[in-house]
Amino acid sequence: MGGAAGGISLKMLAAVMAAGAVGTLCRYCVLRWLTAVCGEGFPAATMVVNVFGAFVAGLVFAAAGSKFDWFAPFMPLAMIGFLGAFTTFSTFALECAVLLQNGMYGRALLNFALQNFLGIAAALIGMRFARLLA
Repeated sequence: MGGAAGGISLKMLAAVMAAGAVGTLCRYCVLRWLTAVCGEGFPAATMVVNVFGAFVAGLVFAAAGSKFDWFAPFMPLAMIGFLGAFTTFSTFALECAVLLQNGMYGRALLNFALQNFLGIAAALIGMRFARLLA
């Protein structure tokens, strides 16, 4: 097997995998900590990682696209590797479905509204924050 698959180097694939492992570990730690602090009545950990991840995605996207063009080669590591593993839509969707299934309609609606609104707002704030960096 050669050193590249479809123009993607094995070195880059390994780096994205490693970044994903770090993102997964960070998400697990946040989940354990916030579940211990907040309890299990509301999926706070998923909301925190999704909103924070949206902020970081906005920050990295805007900064790499304007002020820090040297970072562009590292975008797959940050966006696909780390943030792809750190944040998750599937967990968010499942937690909303479980809340609905358990008749917790208010909590399901709150979870849905907060994660969507705060996630989009965090991405926009991250993009604006990136403009202030340079």
